Amino acid sequence: MALARQQSVFTYSSSSGGQVYLFDVVVDGQLLVQARNFRTPYGLIDALTGLPRQVIQDVEDATEEVGVLVGGVQVESGNASFNGVTSVAVTIADGILNNTNYVVKLTTSDGVQLRITSKTTTGFNIEAASTYGTEEVPITVGYSVLVAAGQSSAYRGSLTFEFADGGAKSVTFASAMPTATYQVGLFPAGFYQAALTAKSKTGFTVTLGHGLADDGSTAVVAYEVFV
Repeated sequence: MALARQQSVFTYSSSSGGQVYLFDVVVDGQLLVQARNFRTPYGLIDALTGLPRQVIQDVEDATEEVGVLVGGVQVESGNASFNGVTSVAVTIADGILNNTNYVVKLTTSDGVQLRITSKTTTGFNIEAASTYGTEEVPITVGYSVLVAAGQSSAYRGSLTFEFADGGAKSVTFASAMPTATYQVGLFPAGFYQAALTAKSKTGFTVTLGHGLADDGSTAVVAYEVFV
């Protein structure tokens, strides 16, 4: 008997205006990622007309997250607790990693921007721009450590944004991809947002969530492509 995975399903929840919405992010055997089965506790709904804008954004974020997750191999995951501190150290079991080319996906409940620093083969730091959480009400941050699955992540690098770039920079592949269904993981070096705003077989564009002042300041966003 030949065993072949036909699809994997990730179920997410989102909420807006007191209403909870559920949806599935489905990955087929060719790593095509699609969001389906939008519903509330009362039944299925039309994604085009029945979803609030914030939920639509959550759907896009979930689809991108799943694309990164299936494009790499998760070797470690867990939770870090912030209780009024700006940095939490995470330890990775010795021997799991042999280099620091892994990426870390973070999950927060409030959308606060965090960053990864001081990566080694046995750990890294999760940093906040200011004290995060309190002793009385600590905040839990989920993390997943991903490494490339075979040759699935042959493209990685970083973009340095300057004032003259107008908040957008493009990456052009040395040779065109066979399809534009690849996924891109973005990892800002600071406490700012970055988004994928265009994607084709020949490359993609990254846009910052804020403008840079004309004072020589820069912003760096690392990227990793999963195909």
